[in-house]
Amino acid sequence: MATKKTTTKKARGAKKSTPKTSSKRPRAKAAGKPAGRDPHLPAVGSVLTREFKGKTIEVKVTEAGFEFDGQTFRSISGVARHITGYGISGPVFFKLHQESKP
Repeated sequence: MATKKTTTKKARGAKKSTPKTSSKRPRAKAAGKPAGRDPHLPAVGSVLTREFKGKTIEVKVTEAGFEFDGQTFRSISGVARHITGYGISGPVFFKLHQESKP
């Protein structure tokens, strides 16, 4: 009579218990750059002016963000969304981006 050979199977989804080591090296910090403010944004104290639907819109750039109509917004896109009523890029709305020429 032949005997049945049994094998043990690993449970599905079981993970090996080996310690994980990160293969990524820590990134070096850029020297000379201030960490707080995006260099692409206008300088603090600037006033952005834009015509929209026959109204002149003025937004003041502050340390805390962007001030419009007595409200402070964290981003220029938040101001543009508030003005238009739909999601739009703030730099595009205020024409702050530069078009690339082919």
